[in-house]
Amino acid sequence: MSDSKRYTNREYFEFFQSRLSGLGAESMLKYRRTLSELDCFLIGHRLSLADLSETMTADWAVELLRQGLAESTVTRHLNIFSSLIKSAAKKGMMPMSDVPRTIAKLLAESKHDLPELLTESVFAHCLGILRDILKNPGSKGVCGDMLVFALLNGAMPLGAVAVLKKGDVVKYDEVSRSILERNQSPRREFVFDLKQSYRTVRQIHSAVTEGLKGLFGGQFAASGLDPDDLARSMWAACAMRCGSTASEASGCVGGAAPYAIPPFCAPAVNASENKQLWIRSVNSMLIHELPKWYAMHLRRGVRFDDLRSEISEKIRPVPELFYPCEAIRKHMGNRTIVEDRPFISQTAFFKCHPERVMPMFHVIGDRAWCYRTSNASDAPYAVIPQCDMRRFQAAVGVFTPDIEVHPLGELTPRPGESVIIVMAGYENREGEVEDIINKDCGSAIFRVKLSTDQGYEWRVDVDARQIERIINDL
Repeated sequence: MSDSKRYTNREYFEFFQSRLSGLGAESMLKYRRTLSELDCFLIGHRLSLADLSETMTADWAVELLRQGLAESTVTRHLNIFSSLIKSAAKKGMMPMSDVPRTIAKLLAESKHDLPELLTESVFAHCLGILRDILKNPGSKGVCGDMLVFALLNGAMPLGAVAVLKKGDVVKYDEVSRSILERNQSPRREFVFDLKQSYRTVRQIHSAVTEGLKGLFGGQFAASGLDPDDLARSMWAACAMRCGSTASEASGCVGGAAPYAIPPFCAPAVNASENKQLWIRSVNSMLIHELPKWYAMHLRRGVRFDDLRSEISEKIRPVPELFYPCEAIRKHMGNRTIVEDRPFISQTAFFKCHPERVMPMFHVIGDRAWCYRTSNASDAPYAVIPQCDMRRFQAAVGVFTPDIEVHPLGELTPRPGESVIIVMAGYENREGEVEDIINKDCGSAIFRVKLSTDQGYEWRVDVDARQIERIINDL
């Protein structure tokens, strides 16, 4: 029996490490690899071994498979984990569990191929098709539009999409509405042209199936293709690459996702509570190919320079990093020392595509963790809107290349005009542009005169991105 104490992950891993001392060199290496993979998974999803369950174990196995590990390698990791659980159970640290060995046995005896969308090349190909449909309206026909619409709305059943009518258009957001509007016709009751007036439900289903086979059939030849299975699987595959566990994604779609999630992974209970959060993340992946800003917190004792070096060495493509600092001068005796102090301690920003966030933290999760939309371990990663990042950079006076500087002209204030300063320490204070310095070298500085009600005046030099022109309507 396990005792009543709730152990931390560190305590579990220290115990597991203590069990390796009597192993041979090769076995010790395998055990350490297993512990490393398990640690990355727990850190990435902010999970605790004290809550070990069948669902958590299955989620770990699916994630290992999604990362491209061979079934034999995943089986070995699960068997090693099973032996470590057995040792911990004998010490009363956790209850005995045969789940890892059971899943390992299922993988070893499986006569079927793994879900196709666990393979990165298949997923990338399918995602490319979906994005192409959004960028080139009508390029993949009515069935392609139906599938994208279904995915944008949480893997909506294709049967329900097929019977949407013109009056339903106003219920959806702008992107979904644009898909509906380009398919509707004044002479047709239903939005999508599937000849609904004289086809049976079965015939409509067959037509959609054939249409999607023409787009994706080559990727799913081994198992055939079912439209709703494809929609649920593609949505789940996107959610998993946005940071969801397999069980959470499965629970959100409310049905089987056989092309993305193996049958040994059951849906998470109450997963639908977070579905709207995951819908926004999946839609962001589908709609925008542009990278986005995120924030990460450095773990205790980690230096940003060391983290940056590790990212540069191990992550491809290397994301853009932003760790704004201010120069602090200290006088020590006869010497002046200048040191960089971060504006926000232990918090760094990075810019990358949504689907690359989770793989990056599988590598650097022991050094930093990424902020999510809530404290829940299964919440999506939090995207920082571009306007907020622009405002923050203007406040601290440190800029990344994506924050544009407008050329001098109509967009920038002139001497004598009023402006609002957005630099930290002067937020929302009104001033008057007195002079423009270095206007011919591409890095103009605006000298702004500030004053008080008591008649005091002082001046501050600011970047063009740290002021906003006040436009007076006459």
